[in-house]
Amino acid sequence: MKLSPDIRAYMHNIVVFMRMHRAVASGVTPHATRHLYALTHSLAPLHGLDFVTPSLVALAVRKIYPHRLVIVAPEDEMSLQWGSEVGAVKEYLDGITGEDVIEDVLERVETPL
Repeated sequence: MKLSPDIRAYMHNIVVFMRMHRAVASGVTPHATRHLYALTHSLAPLHGLDFVTPSLVALAVRKIYPHRLVIVAPEDEMSLQWGSEVGAVKEYLDGITGEDVIEDVLERVETPL
């Protein structure tokens, strides 16, 4: 299975962006990241490919992380350190799910060509 350096960097960036996302308290573990790599390597042959594509990475991320992500409590959100108000943070976090975080991260991380 071929995993190009661009795709490896893309996967790494997704993991880093999820860890640093302001709505995530925990859940982006090394164990989950190993599962991400294993699933992407498994999906390629299932789709008749000899290499991993960005769309397969996105599919794997959507399968591996949603149930693992723990949304931060408003009182613990990092922007409070820089003067945000708890009420505004509560409003921002209201209704955010792991799926929302994943979609936000996938939109923000540059996809390799």
